[in-house]
Amino acid sequence: MFASELGKRVMSSVGVLSRSLTRQIDREDERQRPLDLRLIARLFRSTDAWSGQRFWLLLAVLTRAIQLPFLTGLVAAVIRGPIAAGDAGGIAFGAVAFALLAVSTQVVLHFRQKLALELGEALVCDLRCRLFRHIQTMPMRWFHTNRIGRVVSRMTSDLEDVRVGVQDVFFVSLVQLVQMLIAAAAMLWYDSLLFLTVLALAPVIWLINRRFHCLLSSALRDMRESFSRVTATLVESVVGIRVTQAFGREAENSRLFQDLAADHSAWNTRVLKTQGAFLPLLELNSQVCLAVLLLAGGYRVLSPGSTTDIGDV
Repeated sequence: MFASELGKRVMSSVGVLSRSLTRQIDREDERQRPLDLRLIARLFRSTDAWSGQRFWLLLAVLTRAIQLPFLTGLVAAVIRGPIAAGDAGGIAFGAVAFALLAVSTQVVLHFRQKLALELGEALVCDLRCRLFRHIQTMPMRWFHTNRIGRVVSRMTSDLEDVRVGVQDVFFVSLVQLVQMLIAAAAMLWYDSLLFLTVLALAPVIWLINRRFHCLLSSALRDMRESFSRVTATLVESVVGIRVTQAFGREAENSRLFQDLAADHSAWNTRVLKTQGAFLPLLELNSQVCLAVLLLAGGYRVLSPGSTTDIGDV
């Protein structure tokens, strides 16, 4: 009877602990959210310690964002001017100017990438050291209520995401944003109808991005969770290898790990399938936009009395 009562108390304690662990995991999952402007601003503020390097990087970003639309504008100017007039000297001068501008864009690209890589590496190194110091100050209860794989994932894959966000995503997106604004202003200046044609396709791009943003965020989060389980199982298996071999559980542990690996592979496949649908849709939208522009621009150029020039298209 005493053993039965003791067993009930133990099972009750295990149940309470299990619910506590579940609530802890659920709370952490609730705190996760897709990338938004607040996270981007926080990521930008985290580079305050390297403000000088960040200033030169932003200058390179702005310079490259201005250079890229000017390449297209220079081609249009050469088509409207020297090529339309049959001026061989003007064509040669335009070709040399285009080559010099193209070389300058590559020089700026080199320094933009170099500064972004150095800034991202410095930030990740600092975050990794600060995170390790913070983990060492946590109470023992924290280590019991957080899975090992989740902790390892914070040090590895999550910090790698921060590195990619600083080195590639943030500053490349900034280049594209400024380039888009300059191109939109130029299109509005040259031909408002063609600009409105492109603007009409913007909601389609927004809807595609909105839809796949949610899908990819969920799929990537699930993939990281499965990777944390694989990592935790691997660490615990290596640490407890003596117990495993003493009780002859090699085959059972191998089966469990194989199930975890298959589960992680399935989540990876889901991410790849989602990306495989997202990128072709974006490419298709770009091709449709180009086709609509050619139709609208060609119609305006060929229409009698139209003021639209072929260089504007």
